[in-house]
Amino acid sequence: MLIGELAKKSNTTKDTIRHYDEMGLLVSHLRQAGSRQYKEYSEENLERIEMIRLAKFMGFTLSQVAQQIEAYYAGDISVDQQVSMLQARMEDVESKIENLQTVKAFLAYKINFVQTEQTDTHACLSMQGHIANAKPAAEKLAIMSPTSSLPFTLDTI
Repeated sequence: MLIGELAKKSNTTKDTIRHYDEMGLLVSHLRQAGSRQYKEYSEENLERIEMIRLAKFMGFTLSQVAQQIEAYYAGDISVDQQVSMLQARMEDVESKIENLQTVKAFLAYKINFVQTEQTDTHACLSMQGHIANAKPAAEKLAIMSPTSSLPFTLDTI
């Protein structure tokens, strides 16, 4: 099938198909038609595009997908290797969640700081530094402040 048909069947754009093809994520063959050359794509690419979407959803980059897709289709990736890759990705996601929770904690502090019209910017910067270095953030932010409903004070960090 030609690029337009593949784009339509896979509900994506021709530009996306071209990009995936340039990265080696799709299988295409040149076909001569008169003086023009066209790329022809097999039905297998529909499955590949769905696989790419799923990998992107799980947070894998296109470069990571490109490194593994041919080995996957050749059957060269064992179940243990697949599990290992997925576990590593899960650890990355857990780390990002922890970092986002830290950002959320600082935003809550900053909102309270602004709403209460505090002017001690040193205290705010100090809190920012403590929160940024907190590992895990939940341990540092577990005590309720006596002056607000936020789960921390400068004194507890």
